[in-house]
Amino acid sequence: MDKSTVKSVTKTGMVVSLAALAWTGLGKGRRSKYLHTWAGIALVGFSVWHYNIYQRPEKTR
Repeated sequence: MDKSTVKSVTKTGMVVSLAALAWTGLGKGRRSKYLHTWAGIALVGFSVWHYNIYQRPEKTR
């Protein structure tokens, strides 16, 4: 995939996981708690991926 596609996928993943995190945070019950945990893990993963995409590559000597 080219860089712009990867950036779009990463941003979309962050938005979807944040929406799922907010939605499941309002819910009650065991299923909501389970989904809330996994949505939080997904958000952290997408955030790390997003951070790494925008880092400058290190210069080689």
